[in-house]
Amino acid sequence: MDSAREVIRQATRADSTELWRIRYAVTENTLRPGYIDDEDLRREIEDTGRGWVAEEGGRIVGFAIGNARTGNIWALFIDPPHQGRGHGGRLHDTMVSWLWEQGLEQLWLTTGNDTRARAFYEARGWKDCGAANPWEHRYEMRRAD
Repeated sequence: MDSAREVIRQATRADSTELWRIRYAVTENTLRPGYIDDEDLRREIEDTGRGWVAEEGGRIVGFAIGNARTGNIWALFIDPPHQGRGHGGRLHDTMVSWLWEQGLEQLWLTTGNDTRARAFYEARGWKDCGAANPWEHRYEMRRAD
């Protein structure tokens, strides 16, 4: 990683416009506008957890948000033109390390049944726990894993 061009930093409320831009740009695990809102985002990065952004050349190209109360990986998304450059892995590792530092014993997430995200998480040691509902799979990671 060229540290002069790529940065992982903590997300702030001021980043929300770019986070929403990326969230609605993805083509897998899509989200209907209005399903979650600015208050949900604020709560996740300020009250119940923390978020991080990946910047490339000063522009936000991805983000991750983890909930320190529940261990839920609330979000991990990369702007489609910037996928495949390692941003997702760096965001994942930063977020998971921080969540372990909070004393959690287990982390969990859900992702769409037919998404590349499943292989991404499995390659990082997440265990597929099966269907969470008809359209998503649940994954878990224990501290001992």
